[in-house]
Amino acid sequence: MKEPSDVLSFRKLASIPSDAPKLDFIGFFTGHTRASGWFSDRFGKPRRHFCGDFYGTLSDNKLNLHEELRFNDGITEMRIWTVDVSQAGSFTGESDTLIGNAVGMVSDSTLSMKYRMRVLIDTGKYWELDMKDTMILQADGSLHNITNVYKWGVRVGSVSAVYLKHNG
Repeated sequence: MKEPSDVLSFRKLASIPSDAPKLDFIGFFTGHTRASGWFSDRFGKPRRHFCGDFYGTLSDNKLNLHEELRFNDGITEMRIWTVDVSQAGSFTGESDTLIGNAVGMVSDSTLSMKYRMRVLIDTGKYWELDMKDTMILQADGSLHNITNVYKWGVRVGSVSAVYLKHNG
């Protein structure tokens, strides 16, 4: 299957400047991290806003990441992730809401990954969605994310988010 043109490929990531900060995914998410963002439909119209807290701890060189997302429509989602990043940058993530594993690659300032997930879209209503994420660490220490979201192979929208370390 050909990769959609709106998803960054690993070949395109090679053009990121060499002086960009290096992403240490496990180090970034160890401790307390906060996120905020929104889901836009396929036409670019924002539909749902969210804020989230992430609490990461290390165990056997893997990151255990507890995620709590609060949406403006009153829905709260909680996930637990186990993440491993190899020395070569190979990314593997497991979660209670994933169908299979998240797989990807960390290279310089960027993580690209894909996965299938059960997502709560309304009280008691879940969709299985395919996700393709690109996260890029910025010079100011913030981590920016764009996730292209697909259902039955059709792009239904995107998630935009910013992650920041939090001291509280």
